Amino acid sequence: MIVEVRVVGQQGEVVDRNHPGVAGETTLRGLIAALVQEEVAGYEARRGSRQVLRLLTPADLVTGQASGRILAGGRSVPPAPQPEVAVARALEAFGDGLFLAVLDGAQIDDLDAPLMVTPSSRLRLVRLVALAGG
Repeated sequence: MIVEVRVVGQQGEVVDRNHPGVAGETTLRGLIAALVQEEVAGYEARRGSRQVLRLLTPADLVTGQASGRILAGGRSVPPAPQPEVAVARALEAFGDGLFLAVLDGAQIDDLDAPLMVTPSSRLRLVRLVALAGG
């Protein structure tokens, strides 16, 4: 399955991230749980590498200059929540209407409706933002 991700800080750019472990018959609840658990594990892996003080290479400086932020490591990064807590928060956010899910061009409103996911399926999670004054 391919999940479309908008890169924060890079206007308009959408990156496709492949999630090969998610395929077959499932529900939106199952998809969200699997994606959140992958993100928590990835955050923890990145967190560990950021806590080690390291030297900046010329490539790090070029990357930092392009993004407008140079990270040298050595600072404290908060731990991720427990996977069960993170999944519960994501499911609650969906229930509260904070984001919507679109799978292969069709919006999904029911967390427990059966879905067929193929390796070429595209999932887009859209975060909804309230408009000021509306």
